[in-house]
Amino acid sequence: MDAVVTLPRLSYPFEAEVSPHSGRVDEFTFGWARAMGLLRTAQDAERVRGIRVGWLAGRTSPRSTLEGLRLLADWQMWLFAFDDAFCDESPTGDRPDLLARTVTRYLGIIEEPRTPPRGDPFAGALADVSDRIRSRANPVQRARFVRAVVGYFLAQCWEAANRGRHSPPGLAEYVHMRRHSGAVPTCMALIDVAGGFSLASEEFDDPRGVSLSECATNVACWANDILSYPKEISRSRVVHSLPAVLSAEFGIGVNEALQRTAVMHDQEVARYTAAERAVREHASPQLHRYLADLRFWMRGNLDWSVETERYTRPAA
Repeated sequence: MDAVVTLPRLSYPFEAEVSPHSGRVDEFTFGWARAMGLLRTAQDAERVRGIRVGWLAGRTSPRSTLEGLRLLADWQMWLFAFDDAFCDESPTGDRPDLLARTVTRYLGIIEEPRTPPRGDPFAGALADVSDRIRSRANPVQRARFVRAVVGYFLAQCWEAANRGRHSPPGLAEYVHMRRHSGAVPTCMALIDVAGGFSLASEEFDDPRGVSLSECATNVACWANDILSYPKEISRSRVVHSLPAVLSAEFGIGVNEALQRTAVMHDQEVARYTAAERAVREHASPQLHRYLADLRFWMRGNLDWSVETERYTRPAA
């Protein structure tokens, strides 16, 4: 391993925008997490305060309504809390059998209305978010969200199996599964729900639109793999990221692997920009709005990553 880790510089040709509701939503979401019991200690509260979840929502979905942004931020808060409790920094994170039982229980809450089991704050918080999504979303939008969450839960079990074997996946497998494990598609599935509009299935599921969504997801996830790398090597039980996969697959040092990750990231940005141009020519107003939010997701995720304490604060 290289003695000193040097992170490459990332940038985008996209304009930044931030919701005027971001600060209020950050306070609302912090209060929601406390009320739901997701923050069990003073240390939990201090750590979560520094994540700035409301600002992540406000940067990645800046044109959403106040209530839509609160819903998005609460879902993102649940994801962060779930990740800390059950994934890479937890003993459950290298036990796919235990994690599979956990996600099965929570998937049932996502898929259909049900009373959550008492004494499980994650179940209660998830039921609250799910009920609010059902009240705002039409059946097609709800199905998109459920489909994305299924992919996320499956990917967590896949990651746990890799950690349990102490064996990194191959590059092609990692690239495919990272889109799911990063949970970004679950948030993209809520773009129109939070924004107060409805994107038709003909455009959302069009292969060109799907390719753009996957491109934007890759960009956000690979940027996260770079910017969170110092946190991963100091806190995770087993590092599971694109630089680690590249290092193992090609037998290269960490800094060269980080640079290769940045090259892949920049190539994906260029691929998105070129492909989006053709899609925009014949896009509906709703698709234009969705594509704008894909850009906000890439740029906003980067800007939030610089200001959050999630990648600098010691482990929970």
